[in-house]
Amino acid sequence: MINMILAQSVVKTIFPHLCGIGALAIGPTTTCHLGLQDTYSVGHSCKVRFRCRWTLTTGSYYESRVTVGPRVGWAQRLASKLIADTGITLALTTIMAGSLQAFILTEHPTPFFATAEFGLSCLALGPSPRFIPLVLLLSVLRIHGQRIAFRHTRGRELLFSWICITAGSSLAHWASAANALSSPAQSLTAIALLSAVTYLHAVLALYLDIRTKGRVATDWAQLTLFPALWATVWSVASHVSPVGRLLNWSPVSGSHSYNWIVPYVGPTGIDWIVAAWAVVCSEVAALWLMGFEEYEPLGVHGNGKFLSRRSKGLLVLGSLLLALTLPSFASNNLPVRADIPADATALKVGCALPHPLDGSHPTLDDFIDETKRMTAAKIILWPESAVIFNSVKEREAAFAKVRGKSAGSFVGVAFEEYVVDDPAHPSSSRTRNGLALIHMSQKPGDEVIQYYKRNLVPLTESFSKIPSIDPPEINRLLLTHPNGITAPDWAPAPNFTRPIPITSSVCLDFASPSAFTSLDSRPALILAPARTWDTTVGLAMWEQAKTRADELGSMVLWCDGGVTGVSGVGGGGIHEIMQVGGGSWMRTIGVPYPFNESRTLYARTGDFTVLVFLVALMGGGIAGNYLLVEASHGAVATLTGGRFALRRIPFIRRMIAPAPAEADLLGAEEVGEQQNLLG
Repeated sequence: MINMILAQSVVKTIFPHLCGIGALAIGPTTTCHLGLQDTYSVGHSCKVRFRCRWTLTTGSYYESRVTVGPRVGWAQRLASKLIADTGITLALTTIMAGSLQAFILTEHPTPFFATAEFGLSCLALGPSPRFIPLVLLLSVLRIHGQRIAFRHTRGRELLFSWICITAGSSLAHWASAANALSSPAQSLTAIALLSAVTYLHAVLALYLDIRTKGRVATDWAQLTLFPALWATVWSVASHVSPVGRLLNWSPVSGSHSYNWIVPYVGPTGIDWIVAAWAVVCSEVAALWLMGFEEYEPLGVHGNGKFLSRRSKGLLVLGSLLLALTLPSFASNNLPVRADIPADATALKVGCALPHPLDGSHPTLDDFIDETKRMTAAKIILWPESAVIFNSVKEREAAFAKVRGKSAGSFVGVAFEEYVVDDPAHPSSSRTRNGLALIHMSQKPGDEVIQYYKRNLVPLTESFSKIPSIDPPEINRLLLTHPNGITAPDWAPAPNFTRPIPITSSVCLDFASPSAFTSLDSRPALILAPARTWDTTVGLAMWEQAKTRADELGSMVLWCDGGVTGVSGVGGGGIHEIMQVGGGSWMRTIGVPYPFNESRTLYARTGDFTVLVFLVALMGGGIAGNYLLVEASHGAVATLTGGRFALRRIPFIRRMIAPAPAEADLLGAEEVGEQQNLLG
């Protein structure tokens, strides 16, 4: 009874003062409750334990426990101790005001988030986005979005964010876009417009996450909701965009350890992983932002669980993301050995890149002469628009000339030809980019491949060229036995030949996620003529080509005829660039024998099935709860042994501390369940 009277006295004397200090130090509060925790005796003294809870307008709250005895000046000591424990004091307000948490959330949130988003967008949103800067940018955007979602300043802060990220993305693309159009001003305007539109895709995913998270049943589903939305938005955008995945906020293959998963879930799965890492980082950052270095959690001697339910889900998600990196370390991912004829077919490929000393564009004769010097290669590829034909007759005459000089090699002639757009107006002709694979044994018109470019570069090609609607096809090159190997040892009767399935595509076609969805089998090699105007653009397209090859479980022969373009062989454990700029090259690659032509899982199912799987992974019902509970049991068993060490780290101590037993609050209604900064 004495303790209850004591508690009531505390509430009446210092409660208003504490609430005033709390509002000053933390910000406007919804409620400020001081309640009795329990009592106990130490010798002849009676100790009273109090609990102070500050509930913010965001729904987040902060608690601290204070113990005092009924001695002279107890009320003042309780006030001082509560103030010291929670960091809520007039004396500490100056220190708190200078802390990074207060700087970010209360003092200068708009300048901080604007600066952070501009800097990270410069690093993350270039032609070849990197994994870690992209995760950090998305984490900052997620925290920023949750902070401003229900504030009256959200319109202003969203506008600042849009401007800063558009400016950062435009700056990151400036080197590659400066010469894309006829003037730098037009190029800058175009890239700024594209960057602004791309930002809206990201904001859409963030908005849907904020608006729908409260309606999701489980903590695991809440954590995986944003990754599913993020993957869905970019999948839809890449199918609609005229440049495919080229401007997506998706990391290039060389910047992360998840390449092994691409044949199973494609780039959509990589987008999910990026967003999942952003969830982990933003949730951990929220714990730090809403806490203090001096925070001491409630005692561990209770009936609370070792991990809160949300922390379990966060731990499971982080563990899953780390576990998905293990196969990249366990597998060597080396190219197929080409020196074992029984297991592999040695295939020598090359890229013809003549470069006249006067700097002029190579002519047909230049390419033919270069091809004659490369006849040791079985497949020789010319770059996009290597030669220009004004008529079908001129094209067929050039093909006949190449056939006579190919000396047994398959020559991929990439050309540009004029086509009459309207027969009624012969002067209204436009061009189209094509590829034909020519061999000396062919008759005119029997070229192995005739493929025409389907995706045109906006503005640069969209008015002067004609896109094709015909998808690529699989063709098989029949290779006879090389010198030193008998025909029966090379392949079975009756033909004694080894088939090499190949297909083709041209430059920007590789940015489309549906570039090869029409194929009914797996190609061993993809012929890829290209022509880019800047090294950064060439690297971006090279990454897109490698990703398409990884999706199919294939290899790509990338031949870029740009002045500073990059060329090489990608896929199948090969990732090196063979040449930058002009200069022909050859390389021997190994094709597994017999070659498995069955398609990869992603090639068979496509993006839609992957998205269905990612939504199912959210586990909206029993399956999600089972995943969370079973996985968390293993996490608890693993971490229990290191509990003491983990409690040495302040913010981890907050995550793993047991929830306090609920106590009756004096003079106040019970507060709802705890939420953190991100919902």
